[in-house]
Amino acid sequence: MQKRKLKISRLLLLILPIVLVIGIGIYMGFSSNKKEEETSVETIATIMIDAGHGGYDGGTVGEDGTCEKDLTLAIALKMGKELEKINPEIKVLYTRTSDDISWSENEEDDLKERVELAKKEKADYFISIHINSNEDSSVYGYYSNVRANDSISMEIASKISENLFESGWKEDLGTRTTEYEALYVVDYLEIPSILFEAGFITNPEECARLNKEENQDLIAHALAKALTQGSFPCIEPSCVKVVTITHQADCYIGRTHIAQFHECLVLV
Repeated sequence: MQKRKLKISRLLLLILPIVLVIGIGIYMGFSSNKKEEETSVETIATIMIDAGHGGYDGGTVGEDGTCEKDLTLAIALKMGKELEKINPEIKVLYTRTSDDISWSENEEDDLKERVELAKKEKADYFISIHINSNEDSSVYGYYSNVRANDSISMEIASKISENLFESGWKEDLGTRTTEYEALYVVDYLEIPSILFEAGFITNPEECARLNKEENQDLIAHALAKALTQGSFPCIEPSCVKVVTITHQADCYIGRTHIAQFHECLVLV
């Protein structure tokens, strides 16, 4: 009888640790799944931010040596953080996050790659940030470039202007369409696409303002806020009608003329 009791006790000593390990495993698995459910965020829209130029291509240069590619990257990264702060359900992607680029040092390939990245990642919106230049150093101001029939981008551009104006950045030059100056990263995407010119690097005063971090923050916030206002970020295929139009316009890759006629897709 005593031996049987000892056998049972030993058996219990062997079984209890196994049961305990299984119990802990089940509990940890349940806790992990619960934590994942609590922290997972549904993506309602994907926005790709394009910092103009980069790597071999410095873009325009101010008289103080400021490079366009550095200003565009600073604003782009700040805009992404602002978007994530305003709405964590928005997925933010970038064409570049540093001065290193993943494509060849060729201007045409450069622009094509940015467009292909947006398509590959199935972006819902695309915004390209640039700094302008002019032979006349007194010219200043910001404006947005959109496709003529892209009503969604038109609305976003209008809100960008409103947000900047309300923040005290009042040099608004309005919204321009690519009917007058075709832009590859705008015309060759089917989604709402904007090329935003934040100011003129060739204007010493405006260049100095753009170099200030607080002003970069202001611009980034205005851009991010514009994409979360109004009827955005819904952009399902059923929301828009895509048509192909062909129009006559000078098409440029950077500042190199490549075509007089081109075909593009627009939203109506």
